Amino acid sequence: MGKGLYFKRFYRVSPKAHLKVSTILHEIIIGSMLGDLTVEKPNLNCNARIQFKQSIINKEYIEHLYELFQEFCGSKPLVMSKFENRPNKNKEYSAIKFQTLSLPCFNIYRELFYNSEGQKILPPNLEDLLTVKGLAY
Repeated sequence: MGKGLYFKRFYRVSPKAHLKVSTILHEIIIGSMLGDLTVEKPNLNCNARIQFKQSIINKEYIEHLYELFQEFCGSKPLVMSKFENRPNKNKEYSAIKFQTLSLPCFNIYRELFYNSEGQKILPPNLEDLLTVKGLAY
């Protein structure tokens, strides 16, 4: 390398990084966190993403949620199947899921609902966060 040359690292920023969660979507996220909604953050340097996953029986519900969160997503809901071959099971299970992109607006939910070990917890101020709409979801 020549004298005075240096490398500059460029980071790709999502064109959706500016998105904010509306009040209604915030309420839905808070209520859904009481169920099986997950917030993933692979490492400390990443933004969080939200994953909605349900049995295929709830396909219409997941499609409804996807319509609400579509602008935060990079792909449509995905149907997955797995065969459970444990004794007394021998059954195929199907699920449907979608996840948002990893965005700064979802970091707060990871901080609220997960401890430092990555275990899901209830935030101490849950009664201030939970609304009727959130509870309905």
